[in-house]
Amino acid sequence: MNDCVLRFDAEKAREACTEILAALSQPGNVERLARARELAGTDMVKVMREVFPIVTQIQLEVIQRFGFPGDGEGAAQFLQLVRSLEKEDGEVGRLSDQLRAHFLPPMTAPIHSIPTSTPQCNGAPQQ
Repeated sequence: MNDCVLRFDAEKAREACTEILAALSQPGNVERLARARELAGTDMVKVMREVFPIVTQIQLEVIQRFGFPGDGEGAAQFLQLVRSLEKEDGEVGRLSDQLRAHFLPPMTAPIHSIPTSTPQCNGAPQQ
């Protein structure tokens, strides 16, 4: 791990996450992501194939400026450090949640997965 990564703190995490979100919001990237999301719909396999690589590429371009390698290992290091900092800094957590939303499609529960009866505990209905 290089020296820049070793000095990665909550302030740097906020800065990196903000820069990634800004890069994702650039018009060219917004268009690329919109096309990818349209192709993928809510199919998670298609999201992984179409959307995930674009978001990852944009993230890798940014995290390199913070000393992380521009590869899968760098992305894993970055995500691991951000996750550890989320617990101590609410703003890092908020920004990280926004980033995660770019990786995952909005999900809705299928109708058949909604319980139609009241849950029971030891055979007695719960109140």
